[in-house]
Amino acid sequence: MATEYTVRSKYLKFDTTEVVIHRESPYTIFARELQGDQTAKSDEELIEAVKDIIRAELDPGAAIVKAQAQLEQANQKIAHNESEQNRLSALTNKIDKVVRVMAQDSIMGEKIAYGTTYKEMVELFPLAEVGKVYEPGAIFAVEDPGYVEINGEGKRILIQTNQSFTYQGETLAQLEGAPSQNGLLATWKFNALKAPNEQ
Repeated sequence: MATEYTVRSKYLKFDTTEVVIHRESPYTIFARELQGDQTAKSDEELIEAVKDIIRAELDPGAAIVKAQAQLEQANQKIAHNESEQNRLSALTNKIDKVVRVMAQDSIMGEKIAYGTTYKEMVELFPLAEVGKVYEPGAIFAVEDPGYVEINGEGKRILIQTNQSFTYQGETLAQLEGAPSQNGLLATWKFNALKAPNEQ
């Protein structure tokens, strides 16, 4: 009476190998898919691989252990991704601080000689959003269609808040009024550097 399995067929199906094993007595046949190309493996290895799958299917404990291992791998991948995301977030914050410091030193210190440089610097900051609350020290830009350019600096003007400020769509002229005069914020337009003999 034969009790051992034999391989009835094995063939590659896309990225899996379908293996069919059977035995004569008692007549039993199993077909399972194995990951990857397994066609070069011996019949004994294929029979054991199919039997391992069947044991896992019949033994809930083994299936749970396998699922737990897969869950652990997934959790490790998520933790790695979160760690990478935190690292990128910290790097982004550092870059934002560098841009802020450069803007404060260059634009607010009136050290920029070319309007095009001012324009590129201002474009690093977001345009004001209506309804957004800007905390003290926030820097954003407003676009003033009526602004007359001196040296290609564009129509965006840099604004820095000194106190908490909710932007309600004010124009540059309105911002330069009461909010600026009351110390709520400061506007930083491009100022062409003067030659030493102009001072």
